Amino acid sequence: MILKALRQPQKVTKISVLGFCILFLGFAFLFPDFFKKKLGELTVVLLQNFGFFYLILGFLSVILLFVLAFSKWGKIRFGQERPAYSWFSWIAMLYSTGMGAGLLLRAVQEPVFYFQNPPRSSILSTGDFALQYTFFHWGLTPWAFYGLFGLIMAYVLYVKKAAALSSSLLSGEAQISILAVLMNVLTIVCTLLGVVAALGLGSRQLLEAIGSLGDIPTNALQAVMAVVVVTGIATTSALLGMQKGIKNLSNFNLSLATVLLISVAILSWSGGVQFGFLNILGNYVYEFASMSLNLGNHQVGIEFLQDWTYFYWAFWLAWAPFTGVFIARISKGRSIREFVLAVLIVPALGTFIWFTVFGQSAFHLIQSGKASFEDFQSIYTGLFIFLDYFPWAGITKIIGLVLVFTFLITSVDSAIYVLSMFTDRGNVKPSKTYRLFWGLMIGLFTIGLILIGKEALLEAVSQMLIVFAFPFSLMFLGMAAYFVSILFSKKMNYE
Repeated sequence: MILKALRQPQKVTKISVLGFCILFLGFAFLFPDFFKKKLGELTVVLLQNFGFFYLILGFLSVILLFVLAFSKWGKIRFGQERPAYSWFSWIAMLYSTGMGAGLLLRAVQEPVFYFQNPPRSSILSTGDFALQYTFFHWGLTPWAFYGLFGLIMAYVLYVKKAAALSSSLLSGEAQISILAVLMNVLTIVCTLLGVVAALGLGSRQLLEAIGSLGDIPTNALQAVMAVVVVTGIATTSALLGMQKGIKNLSNFNLSLATVLLISVAILSWSGGVQFGFLNILGNYVYEFASMSLNLGNHQVGIEFLQDWTYFYWAFWLAWAPFTGVFIARISKGRSIREFVLAVLIVPALGTFIWFTVFGQSAFHLIQSGKASFEDFQSIYTGLFIFLDYFPWAGITKIIGLVLVFTFLITSVDSAIYVLSMFTDRGNVKPSKTYRLFWGLMIGLFTIGLILIGKEALLEAVSQMLIVFAFPFSLMFLGMAAYFVSILFSKKMNYE
């Protein structure tokens, strides 16, 4: 498929990606206001007209993964070797890559927003319902987008005769076709834009966190320095490889995040917070289908869908190439059943617990009059203002700062590794030259955006990611449909 196809149209793909980067930066530099305006208009049009398609695609992705996991195909194993990574390291790497930095941005901001602005009525309390919708946007559906793409790629990489999927999807012998090049370019561009958007937003949060600790004003030069440091360490991690760099850093991330989570839970519980996790989870599961398709009494308004659900689904879809290929790369030796349960359920449950602790603690602060809604409006500073209301704030804020930094690094080093695989003929152990090249490219691209357009242009990158999500979603649907047809084919031998 994509990785196999890259063996032929590699040169065309590289030229096309380079051309895209030049055009994007050129338009952004020469016509920044016009560029941002038109990009924003196109984003609105796509979300308005194709948002419901995203809902259907997300729901079907979840259902398909569960069906595969508990069917006869769940026994299919990605290669005959033993898994290269323990369960802890495996979960840590996919979690750090898929959502780590985002969870710090949204830990209290998003639940508090829904608490203040419920999207509809519910049998749950306002706080519990706010968490239910946070679960919805960060739970099964985003991990299904990641997981289904990753499952297909793992099948291509490791299952015997899987090359048939690659060549067939690209119409037999026409592997230097326009379709192949478009698929390759689309996947690489989505990956590049995704990591640049994450690095730009994460760097801002990093600076805001440092500023809140030391009362230091921030500026564009400091943002550039933050990007240089993050990409430098991330590139070093990618050069060290999976075992020495990415795995160890991911293990550290998950361990430290668990420390912060337990610390906040204990401090909140001692302050009178009662955590009602199971009731929220049960209602989320019960209403999942109707929420996913926006049906019946569980419908929300179109404005909320466009601002939140449609936006999130498009964003997660655009991140699927990056996270999916990386998850596939670290899943050799696992079965489809193991893969689905680990990728779909385990990180989703961890995310639910995370938001429950931070969200309900924030609700308690607001209801008790200690804090206001305004304290938690910013995705950059909300978490650190929240931590200020608890004992040992100096320590927990430093832990939060370190996590922002290290989660950013794991997102970037994973992207470097995936992009290097794409451009090194699909090699699962890409050349260090490619890893160094993509580390430099990501850093320079992000720095260029910061210097040219600052906040406005970083927002434009996020909007362009949404734009590219639509053609990718069509490719994603085609891949999934063909993958299912391959599984049903009698020509394939799974023994």
